[in-house]
Amino acid sequence: MNKKSDNSLPLLEDRLSLFKLNKIDRDIFTWTGQSVGWARIFGGQVMAQTLIAAYETIEKKHLAHSFHGYFLRPGQMDKPIVFDVDRIRDGRSFSTRRVRAIQDGEAIFNSSISFQKREKGLTHQIDMPDVPGPEGLLNEWEHRKKISHKIDKKYLPMFLREREIEMRPVEDQDFLNPKKAPPYKNTWMKPDGAMPKDEKIHQALLLYASDMGLLGTANNPHGLNFMSPLLQSASLDHATWFHSKLDFSDWLLYHIDSPVSGNSRGFSRGSIYNKKGQLVASCVQEGLMRLWDKPKSKK
Repeated sequence: MNKKSDNSLPLLEDRLSLFKLNKIDRDIFTWTGQSVGWARIFGGQVMAQTLIAAYETIEKKHLAHSFHGYFLRPGQMDKPIVFDVDRIRDGRSFSTRRVRAIQDGEAIFNSSISFQKREKGLTHQIDMPDVPGPEGLLNEWEHRKKISHKIDKKYLPMFLREREIEMRPVEDQDFLNPKKAPPYKNTWMKPDGAMPKDEKIHQALLLYASDMGLLGTANNPHGLNFMSPLLQSASLDHATWFHSKLDFSDWLLYHIDSPVSGNSRGFSRGSIYNKKGQLVASCVQEGLMRLWDKPKSKK
């Protein structure tokens, strides 16, 4: 469908420009373009950009296999981000980097990333869930559009934000009147446009997309969602593992389950499969799930 961004570029092409950082010193990079988010920078953007910053210091034969990050402060939409890379270790098989994303002299995100040279080894995996394929499923944006007349106008820009990644949920969604449901969710996702061949861009975009819906699955058993006025939610940490060569130019199934919530935190796990049923990536996230007695003051 190739949606357009505000600057008339195809939306996917515009989002991929997030990964074009400016080098200002040997291991220091900056982002000064238009960020993605609503009131604060979308966490998936900062995660993907820290991965790209780390890749700028890595030999080509090493590819990311493990990413761990902590969200420390809300990212400010109108300010540049500085990415400071620390070359922890370079080995023959593995390399490790630590990356801080900084605004106004303070870290907003901190990550540790491990890279590995591809090797042969023992293989096994759990089976992909038996769910319908993406063909014939309703596009999430189209579903939102159908009920947009019931949404407060001040929330419409966020609610109807077109995505560079097409999402087709398997389970029914009720944005306005969420019901209690089992703590799992399945969504097919695919970039809305042509992807470059560079695998690190595929990894960065999947990392970006992995922050969509992961924490929200922990709300299912409580009959809540991101529109619930008494719910305060925010990502606290995130980890992703890339298990094999990644091709994010076709549909991937994002299977999410939330084993537990408590102490105002929700925990969710994601398994990402290609259409052949191969488990290509896994992720986990813990996030704030704070329920207020009355809407939080915005002062």
